[in-house]
Amino acid sequence: MSNAPTVNKAAIDRAFAHDSSLRKRVYDAIEETPNHADLFGDIAEYHLKHQSVNGADGAASDEPASKKRKLANNGSLPIPVTQTNAPRQVILEARDLSFSLPQRKKLHLGLAQYGTDIDASTTTFAIYTRNPASNEVEMEVPLDLFAYALRLPVPEKAAKQYNYVILPKPDAKVVSEPIIWTVNHGPLKSCHFPQQEIMPLMASEPDEILEKVLRYILKKVGVTLTLPSAEEFASARPESHRKSDKAYHVKAFRGSKDGFLFFLHNGIFFGFKKPLSFFAFGDIVSVSYTSVLQRTFNLNIVHRSDEDPDAHQEVEFSMLDQADFPGIDAYIRRHGLQDASLAESRRAQKSKAAGAGANGKGTPAASGEGAEGDDEDSRTELEKAAQQMEDEEDEEEEDYDPGSEGESEGSEEHSEDEDEGYERERKKTKGRNIVAEELGSEAED
Repeated sequence: MSNAPTVNKAAIDRAFAHDSSLRKRVYDAIEETPNHADLFGDIAEYHLKHQSVNGADGAASDEPASKKRKLANNGSLPIPVTQTNAPRQVILEARDLSFSLPQRKKLHLGLAQYGTDIDASTTTFAIYTRNPASNEVEMEVPLDLFAYALRLPVPEKAAKQYNYVILPKPDAKVVSEPIIWTVNHGPLKSCHFPQQEIMPLMASEPDEILEKVLRYILKKVGVTLTLPSAEEFASARPESHRKSDKAYHVKAFRGSKDGFLFFLHNGIFFGFKKPLSFFAFGDIVSVSYTSVLQRTFNLNIVHRSDEDPDAHQEVEFSMLDQADFPGIDAYIRRHGLQDASLAESRRAQKSKAAGAGANGKGTPAASGEGAEGDDEDSRTELEKAAQQMEDEEDEEEEDYDPGSEGESEGSEEHSEDEDEGYERERKKTKGRNIVAEELGSEAED
């Protein structure tokens, strides 16, 4: 027994982690023929190396080039799995969920841990997707590469649904775009929980299990799952298809693309079409309004650039419903977002927050001037716009000359001649009944 070959269990567990029956057959074969242990260990190592190379470098694989191009265009090329010698264990796997990013497809969603103790500081966590048809893992990303996680109601749907949005850190080179999947309100149709440590979470409401497990795991990597709340912002209009439900979004346009704005406790999100935008409070320099009209207004956000924090960018969202102006303005003022002078303090708070990562965007134009104006004038932008309209109307009334409409401008001398001629004509007709004379002349004719 002392001469028996050593079984590379770590490599075998990782290589065949997605197929427990095959892994069991491997161990059964090693038990029957121990001299094949090294062979199976080498096969497992080769499989892991091949998977890592294809995921990281896009090296040649057995798939035809046309299929690889299609995968690349869909954003579904595999992302390298977490490289660790710790055993991989599945925490949760929810079946047949609809994904919209990085690809539009139905996939299984899973959370995995690398380590035997879920509470150990050395244990790492990953999110992955599995193809329902092939049962192969298509993507796996370490959770510590993400900065924000949101659970937002899907607007304008007859059935209540939620979008889960996981936003990567700007410096995360492995993953370049968010992950979005949709779940229906209510219990998941199929969900697998092999971990005993999360069984206490199962005692909650069935429709909250995914949310609570995800919140529990995200907390271990310093990320908070954010939900909208009426305390932060709720639209003045209810959900269009469910009148009894509050709406937490405002429809808006970014250029020609329509989407929805959500005003959350840690930032402003715009989705759900690409490009998504999340403006964290720490990245916002200032917020202002333009084109405030009777029915709509525009929202302008000046934010720091991801590439250069000292450079600023400005994004305009147009055609927001005027009915939501009071709620949005209250939100902006409550968080001091209209004041550019507070931007540095917001940035300092963000740097102190655990797991902080910026995916927000951000140009200082008008930010300094807007801040000074807000310090001197406590009126809202809507009140300022109304006052401006009144002032313009007053100016028009003061400049109005009933005798000048429809006439071209002449010289000052010509105007004086007209005034003198008018005065002579007025004296001639003084005391005469012009109306009677005109009627008499018409009767003669």
